[in-house]
Amino acid sequence: MKLFLTILFSLLLLNLSCSTFLLVAQTDKQNEVIDATQFHFTDTLLHIPTIEITAKKIRKHPIGSPSQTWEFAKRSANNVNNIAQLLQAESGVYIKNYGSGTVATSAIRGGSAGHTLVLWNDLPLQSPMLGLLDLSLLPIITAETITLQKGGSTALWGSGAIGGTIALNNQANFTNRFSISKQTTIGSFGQWQQQVKLGLGNSKIQSVSKFFYQQATNDFYYPIAPNLPKQQQTNARLKQYHFLQDVYWQINKKQQLAFHFWRQFSDREIPPLITQTKSIAYQKDAANRFLIDWQHQQKRQLLQAKLGYFEEDLGYYDELTLLKPALSYFKTWTADAGAQWNWQKKMRHQFYLGTTYAFTKAIAPNYAHTPKQHKIALLSTYQINTKKIKVQASVRQEMLNGKSVPLVPILAMNFLPIKQLRLQAKISRNYRLPTLNDLHWQPGGNPNLLAETGWSEELTAATYLSKKQQQFKLSITAFNRNINNWIMWSRLEGDSFWSANNITKVWSRGLENRLVYTYQRKQFKTKINIGYDFIRSTNQVAINSPSIDAGEQLYYTPIHQAYASASVDWRSWQLIYQHTFTSATKGINDRIANCQIANTRLQYQTNWKQFNGALFFNINNLFNTNYMVVERRAMPGINYQIGLNLLFEKTN
Repeated sequence: MKLFLTILFSLLLLNLSCSTFLLVAQTDKQNEVIDATQFHFTDTLLHIPTIEITAKKIRKHPIGSPSQTWEFAKRSANNVNNIAQLLQAESGVYIKNYGSGTVATSAIRGGSAGHTLVLWNDLPLQSPMLGLLDLSLLPIITAETITLQKGGSTALWGSGAIGGTIALNNQANFTNRFSISKQTTIGSFGQWQQQVKLGLGNSKIQSVSKFFYQQATNDFYYPIAPNLPKQQQTNARLKQYHFLQDVYWQINKKQQLAFHFWRQFSDREIPPLITQTKSIAYQKDAANRFLIDWQHQQKRQLLQAKLGYFEEDLGYYDELTLLKPALSYFKTWTADAGAQWNWQKKMRHQFYLGTTYAFTKAIAPNYAHTPKQHKIALLSTYQINTKKIKVQASVRQEMLNGKSVPLVPILAMNFLPIKQLRLQAKISRNYRLPTLNDLHWQPGGNPNLLAETGWSEELTAATYLSKKQQQFKLSITAFNRNINNWIMWSRLEGDSFWSANNITKVWSRGLENRLVYTYQRKQFKTKINIGYDFIRSTNQVAINSPSIDAGEQLYYTPIHQAYASASVDWRSWQLIYQHTFTSATKGINDRIANCQIANTRLQYQTNWKQFNGALFFNINNLFNTNYMVVERRAMPGINYQIGLNLLFEKTN
């Protein structure tokens, strides 16, 4: 049956792609910029062929803070399936994971899940009802590039970009004539995964179709007490699929048009807590996303317009509670338009002016009415570039349902005092609007909530050294952030239910250290990547709550977090080892102990003409560590995966 489904999915994609038109654009070679001084930390995932380098869009390439980009390369060198696993293993971002196959959210620099803004081709993916996005629902095949930019960027992208942004971008390869890639993975606890990517086109039209499917039973055993036998996880089945279709059309030498469609569905059972004996709850998530992107590029000017329509519905069912199914739905229309001008006298100048409009409508049984939101924003960015220094200033003014949101500016700088040293600095004002659930959910919603606002500052020093076969990169970042009116759901004294409240102020500060060492000689290559984060994020003023005190570290915010990875390539073989450490955290009821998790991967790759194949074997939780990320939620012990990657590519 699995073999039949695999063949069926591949044929389905072939038929869909052959009937689809597409393309995107030719660039202005006179505006090409290759800036090696940025020391941009880039890792590889799957494959993205070489394309022309276009003039940088200053909104998508902000300065003043370090960023990390993963691209699809021919060798799948990452022992991860989704974006949550990628960030946890290779960026130092803390991932709040509720268990295998369940919800996973991010917390960057001591922020909440709602302080990470996820963008898909420059439009936000966050649920306006929850204000966050489940990163376990985002397989890495969904985008050609994934970029993590830490630090406040509200002036560029709007509400929620306080801790950082995760940008998923799709792009065409106009040299592609025909390509097809296929990955099959099977593993412990009923894991079975299929990925197919099919590309067709020429220099005028390109079509890219992607399909992802996975299922798992997650029936692992876990300990509940030292003197008791292990318990088997129940009610933890998972089924998930994604279908993406990208169409790119180059209208002429100056204009390009792109169409993107993304269908997502997930059916997950909710396992019991380790303190429960039974659960029959389950959750279904479905989403449809449409996006049209038009660009017009001239020698010194770039015009761009996007129109997006996103709809999602979520259903939570639990017959044991004798409650009705919890069904919620929202739809969002987003229009984004902007223009960028480039000119050069004694120094290079870039100016961007843009506007964004979004309309949202949501439906939920716990809403007394159907809330609607109209948001409109005007933003501008100006950047000066010289050989030694770059300075960027941005400002954003937004209105929500006719009321002004605080004006938010950013001032950022990159400075190159000597060839091997780069300094970066940024100061920004940021905000996050209350979500629809924060305002309208009954019981607990609070229509009098204020928006979270505050300032953040950061300074980075980075060095890059290269000698013969060796490369060395080191960066240290210090950051400071104060947020007023921090929104948290808590139970106030005298209340029998949880409610949304403004904590007066939260102070976050810390250090981020990164080290990358690479050595390559002939057919041998080794790479070591090490990171360590120290973060303090504390409530500064006590509120009327029995569980929150002034001066305490926030819930689920580790003070220390570190990761390390080492890879060795020799001829056709590759061995990867990944290790993460997370210090103890405070849960709502219990304290969660620190943990260390190790993963490893062995891969063999072969090439023959236009054909590429790779066989890999993964061991996750290598030392069979018993740990939890969220209190009373079990995590799997040692488990295994074996898979096969196949790629055939023919270029013009």
